Amino acid sequence: MNDVTDRALLIAELEGDLEALPELLESNAKSMDRIGAGATEELDYAALGYTLHNLYNLMENSFFRIAKHFENDIGSEGWHKELLHRMTLSIEGIRPRVLDAGTAEQIDELRAFRHVFRNMYRKNLDSEKLLLLQKRLPGIVGSWKTAISNFIELLKTI
Repeated sequence: MNDVTDRALLIAELEGDLEALPELLESNAKSMDRIGAGATEELDYAALGYTLHNLYNLMENSFFRIAKHFENDIGSEGWHKELLHRMTLSIEGIRPRVLDAGTAEQIDELRAFRHVFRNMYRKNLDSEKLLLLQKRLPGIVGSWKTAISNFIELLKTI
């Protein structure tokens, strides 16, 4: 492939990520509706956690696509946090930054939750922390969506 084809592919993939967002948000809202209606079982909170996990995965996949396209390497140790940090960097001659520090900090909260959620097997979720993160979710998602949309528009001008 050539640079134009690679860039068009990246744009299409990122647009696909944006198109997948409403379905994930709908699942998240359904889980939250159940809790709002009085569901308090561990599995109800686990379902909500699963939707947050999936939303972070969508965001991380978009960052992975960008890093793979421009830098062609994401490293191996602690790559989840490093990948998020890398999106705050403007790499001269390679690509502009994708996220500002504030957006990256918001998304990092979701990343940290996802890490705990994926590695939890003998403890219950902290429902208060989960609901606090859920309350912040619209701002996190909105910031990610704006950043990716802006990045796509920038790619179209290159």
